[in-house]
Amino acid sequence: MTKTYTVAAVSKNQNSFGLTGLILIAADGEVWQVGASYLHVKAKGSSVTVHNHDFGALGFEIPERLPNAPVGVVREVWETPHVQ
Repeated sequence: MTKTYTVAAVSKNQNSFGLTGLILIAADGEVWQVGASYLHVKAKGSSVTVHNHDFGALGFEIPERLPNAPVGVVREVWETPHVQ
């Protein structure tokens, strides 16, 4: 299964391992939090496509499934123009 997510938020700081937190939201409301090194940080509004929830293939670490986003949040994130 392949799914596209929009980067809804990017942490302004890094954890003790140098990872920046990203919040990814799919059009169906599925939400993931991932960590990214400086090499793999994406801009807010960027689209990322993930195959079989293999976030590691995109250089993301410590993926954590979060509760689905409310409909209003999904609409706001997905109606904003995406960055490629």
